[in-house]
Amino acid sequence: MAHTLGHRCILASAEATGLLAGCASAVCGEAMLTMQSGKQKLRILEEARRLLGPEGRYGIHELCLVDVDSSLRKEIERELSMDIHVGVQPLTVPEWRDLLECAGFHVAWEAFAPMHLLEPRRVLRDEGIAGVARIAYNLARKPEARKRVFRMRSMFRRYGRHMRAIALVAVKRSDA
Repeated sequence: MAHTLGHRCILASAEATGLLAGCASAVCGEAMLTMQSGKQKLRILEEARRLLGPEGRYGIHELCLVDVDSSLRKEIERELSMDIHVGVQPLTVPEWRDLLECAGFHVAWEAFAPMHLLEPRRVLRDEGIAGVARIAYNLARKPEARKRVFRMRSMFRRYGRHMRAIALVAVKRSDA
């Protein structure tokens, strides 16, 4: 555990942080739930809810699927899982809302963005020149990583109209 400027950082499982109940006014999750099974998603949401005080806020940024039938959904999940090497289970917009509602939250805000995660302009904007140089250096030295990144970018492009980034802010309900 590290302490910096009155804050502390702990290394723990998202489903069992070891922190005190009600200790947070806000909890954030970044691209984590998509990589989990349905049961694991619920355990993580239960822990986030436990950590939050009354009317605490839970913010997530995840991958969502749009305009997909079950066949296309399975195809996207399979390709994502092969490229990322974990069982990826992205949800649709209504499924993300329902998941949060079932876990005792009320969705207060949502926003969407195109899935441009591995596009050069986006990487430059997110990482800056130094970050892009570091990434390029690492990809040049690690051919397997480079192949995986290019496969993922190709997949994001192929299914781009069916994949979005979704950000949701949910408020802990007192009645749940």
